[in-house]
Amino acid sequence: MILKQVSVFLESRRGKLAPVIRHLGQRGVNLRALMLAETDRFGILRFISDDADAALAAVQELGNTTRITDVVGIAMDDRPGALADILEIFDDTEVSVEYLYAELASGGGQALLVLKLDPLERAVELLSAAGLPQV
Repeated sequence: MILKQVSVFLESRRGKLAPVIRHLGQRGVNLRALMLAETDRFGILRFISDDADAALAAVQELGNTTRITDVVGIAMDDRPGALADILEIFDDTEVSVEYLYAELASGGGQALLVLKLDPLERAVELLSAAGLPQV
């Protein structure tokens, strides 16, 4: 359920994203889920790969500032209301959702939901008690 997410900080300029993605592919890094957020000055590419250490090394080769963060991965049903059902687990608790993103379902009716939760340990306890499928 706990996944290692790689964050890459990029200048918010045209042509900065594609070389990073290309380099990851050339290094054999398989991306399972990703998101890109931007501000006026920089962007943050966040992704889950099959090998976080290899991914981190690959993007550091390009001179990018990077970070690895523990996030939660949940296999969720691809249906209306599924996300609301999961978020409801945190109602009336001290757990907050800092951000989330999802990989689109691949024919099997499941999607990978990635959540940055705080406090992480309590969130994992609640999700496990709810019986959610681990990734």
